[in-house]
Amino acid sequence: MKKLTRFQQNLFKTLHLISASIWLTGVITLALMPFISVNIKSGDELYMYNLVYHFIDIKILSPAAISTLITGLIFSIFANWGFFKHGWLIYKWVITVLIILAGTFYLGPMVITMLEIADIKRISALEDSYYQSGSSIGLWASIVNTALLIIAVIVSVYKPWRNIKNEK
Repeated sequence: MKKLTRFQQNLFKTLHLISASIWLTGVITLALMPFISVNIKSGDELYMYNLVYHFIDIKILSPAAISTLITGLIFSIFANWGFFKHGWLIYKWVITVLIILAGTFYLGPMVITMLEIADIKRISALEDSYYQSGSSIGLWASIVNTALLIIAVIVSVYKPWRNIKNEK
């Protein structure tokens, strides 16, 4: 299989780092947003808060996560990194896929439902049990995702697990 040239590797590495940076920034932003929600006093403010949260999640965070996955796939296929040669790469693959799957099939739909609840119930959405649990789950998910993505950055830099084939 044809390998990437040095220029192509640098290009995809740049795109990968930019995508991962946007993804991490989006997750950190979602983790910090509840700090501004404590000042919400009206239904319009609550709806706007959820609209912004949804926008960040769907229009910024999700495309960045997918772009990170795609550029990582290109690196794994067309460079010498492979998929399972290094423990640190396995960690990154597992974390990337798990976070994207959880976001796609659980967290994303939850955010959409919370936006709909805020649109219909306005300020009384704060008393809705689904909305309350969704707020808590969203906060914890963003904290956990932030930690996992920061660890992914750290293992990318330090590459703590040696080549798996050499360890056997």
